[in-house]
Amino acid sequence: MAMKSRRNLTSGLSKIEVLVIVAVASFFICVTALWLVAGRPRARAICCNCNLKQIGLGMRVWASDHNGNNPMQISVTNGGTRELISAGQVFSTFQVMSNELSTPFVLVCPGDRTRLPATNFTSDFGEDKLSYFIGADATNDMVQAFLSGDRNLTINGSHLGHGIHAFTTNQSIGWTGEFHGDRGNIALGDGSVMILSSKDLNEFLANTGLPTNRLAIP
Repeated sequence: MAMKSRRNLTSGLSKIEVLVIVAVASFFICVTALWLVAGRPRARAICCNCNLKQIGLGMRVWASDHNGNNPMQISVTNGGTRELISAGQVFSTFQVMSNELSTPFVLVCPGDRTRLPATNFTSDFGEDKLSYFIGADATNDMVQAFLSGDRNLTINGSHLGHGIHAFTTNQSIGWTGEFHGDRGNIALGDGSVMILSSKDLNEFLANTGLPTNRLAIP
């Protein structure tokens, strides 16, 4: 009987317990990255291995509770952010994922010197507390689509500001260099994260599965 009781207690984890485990694991990954690398490479390691992976995982957990749909695919009236993201508003998508993300700290890149993390997801939360864009059309089925990534993007050499921007495969995109030098981080639809040069970024853009990629930049 004792063995059966222990087995019942440990047979499954609730979603909250899973999220706590993920948050703790992410913390230790970040601490390890801080000790192993320094300067700009350290910021890139935290951005890639901790922040964007947490965003990708949080998006998939959120979708699992909403019939496989990301917030960008669901209307505001049904708890999503489709209309808001199409208008270029980014923070609302992260806001509806607050339970899955656990902390707004993961939404600011250490290399983004102009922005500080929010202290909460309500009164101290907005576009100026974010370092990462959202792919307006990314779904869990489109594994190569741009889900999220560093906001310091350029198109044909011009810096992109706040708002919704559409990219086609014949346009040249790149990084401004202010976050991670000549490289940047992209989270894909399957939750994986890539460190890409500007050249690599263009190659990935051509293989997202979308003729036009809409990115909402904070």
